[in-house]
Amino acid sequence: MELKKLTFPKKGEHYLKYIFQKQEDGVTVDCGSVFLKKGEILPYKTLESNEISLLISGKLLVYTKDNQKTEMNPGDLIYIHKDEIRETETIEDSEVLFFLFA
Repeated sequence: MELKKLTFPKKGEHYLKYIFQKQEDGVTVDCGSVFLKKGEILPYKTLESNEISLLISGKLLVYTKDNQKTEMNPGDLIYIHKDEIRETETIEDSEVLFFLFA
């Protein structure tokens, strides 16, 4: 068992902070936090892992290449398959907790 406090990157630091990175029994899991500034856009991309993210504070819009738009508010969870192409627009300063798994 391992316990860690949920913390977020400080202003001026890189926007992403890993909290746990584990590989056991052929499964890789990363957990981290992200701070996104209002107006920031994460361009269309895919990841090498599936993702589940929880919006702790702020507001985000997530777009897919097939024109689907999802608004995220505090407390919302989103699952994104690793092959799903998406873009994220930051409407308000936002804190996100994410889990990547493959």
